[in-house]
Amino acid sequence: MATIWILSCLALLGIAWGCGVPAIQPVLSGYSRIVNGEEAVPGSWPWQVSLQDSTGFHFCGGSLIRENWVITAAHCNVRKTHRVVLGEFDQGSPSEEIQVLKIAEVFKNPKFNIFTIKNDIMLLKLATPARITARVSPVCLPEANDNFPGGLSCVTTGWGLTHHNGRLWWTLGVPEERRLDLGGDRFLGQQFLCNI
Repeated sequence: MATIWILSCLALLGIAWGCGVPAIQPVLSGYSRIVNGEEAVPGSWPWQVSLQDSTGFHFCGGSLIRENWVITAAHCNVRKTHRVVLGEFDQGSPSEEIQVLKIAEVFKNPKFNIFTIKNDIMLLKLATPARITARVSPVCLPEANDNFPGGLSCVTTGWGLTHHNGRLWWTLGVPEERRLDLGGDRFLGQQFLCNI
């Protein structure tokens, strides 16, 4: 009898912490642009990861798709020396309960083309599995036969400033009016990208 009870609890836990269902509900208040997006509710996008170098510099985002796997863009050029940070909201706050995980393997799509940005996908196998919590859980990947009818809303998430100051960030040597002043903290934000 105890075995059945334990299996039932594990089944309920699996449903509660299933993919694509955040334990902390996001608040979607309307359609925003990519620049000037809305600040997310902390923990409401539990699959969003920050890809960082060894100094803690955030250079790309990704999504947790399984306890041991992250999906990101091939153009991020992730290496095994980089790290994956989960459960983060404010990149300037030292008090958050984050998970910092090492990368065991990097699988870049062999058909990725940097000039056309086609096949821009990469998988990262984590050296240790992520601990699933209210602020860390995987997103669902679509099945081959999934259908997304017209009228669905899409949301994109990532780190950045939620206020536009008129300049975009580029590498040194690019005209000043195309640089972003990176002063201030970066917060996880959300933007409505499409309405399909």
